Amino acid sequence: MKNYIYYYYQLDVENLRYVHGKYFFHDLKNQYILESTYYSKEILQDIYYLQKFLQSKQFYCHEIIKNTASEICTIIDGKCYVLLKIENNSDKQIEMEDILLKQNVVANGNDFSRITYFPWFHLWESKIDYYEQYFSSRRELSFDEEVLLQFFIGIGENAISYLKDTLKSVSSISEINLIPSHRRVYCNMSFIDFYNPLNLILDVQVRDIAEYLKNSFWMNCYNLQQIEITLDKVNFSKIEAQIFFSRLLFPSFYFDYIENNDVPKDLEGRITEYLLFIVDIYTYLRKKYAINEIKWLNKKI
Repeated sequence: MKNYIYYYYQLDVENLRYVHGKYFFHDLKNQYILESTYYSKEILQDIYYLQKFLQSKQFYCHEIIKNTASEICTIIDGKCYVLLKIENNSDKQIEMEDILLKQNVVANGNDFSRITYFPWFHLWESKIDYYEQYFSSRRELSFDEEVLLQFFIGIGENAISYLKDTLKSVSSISEINLIPSHRRVYCNMSFIDFYNPLNLILDVQVRDIAEYLKNSFWMNCYNLQQIEITLDKVNFSKIEAQIFFSRLLFPSFYFDYIENNDVPKDLEGRITEYLLFIVDIYTYLRKKYAINEIKWLNKKI
């Protein structure tokens, strides 16, 4: 790999390491990651310009380095690789404050359509339809697995309905601010992953906050009192608060578990705790923003 890096990037590689599917190395000046990706050249182009937009706003992430042919994607042994110059190589875990720092980096009016996914309900509906069809036609479920599947599909359908109803009161989607966000955010995410532009998309400001809180629950690193203190620092509009809650409600984690064939053994045993987590945040949002009610949640307050 050293020879490839020198040939395509004219960099003298020192201390090359292969960790979790990525090559880490440095030269005399900088540290780098060489990472393979399945993204198309068009998506990589959008990510590249989003990273440049962030730099113009003094919000830095790892810098995408083009090869000697001025291309983002370098084909090595049939795979597309992207070289990143590291901005922050800390293994320290991010905190909610790190997410909140970028809440004012609004990117409305920029054409990043290939990495913009809002409104999400089309994707959510497709995901639910896929797994309903998959499990009905290809795989038999135990009784407990079937109960879990139907529970989370029901939660997902509630999230979809809530988001659709919320957006009916918006005259145009363009009214909603879009900011640089992440495909996934984890409470144990390191800065080196948080600043990776290959994880960036353009989405509403509530996405990363909701995903971080959701993951903190399932990773057992959450504190309801601390969550309320964090949400006190954020000023949503009523519409944004409802979009936030729909994102929080949709069980993306469950479908990730299924996709990775890694459903935790204690998942069923934490359903009651999970509902209390959802109800607590719902109650907070009802008090602060008077968000539209969800009747079955009202019954659990």
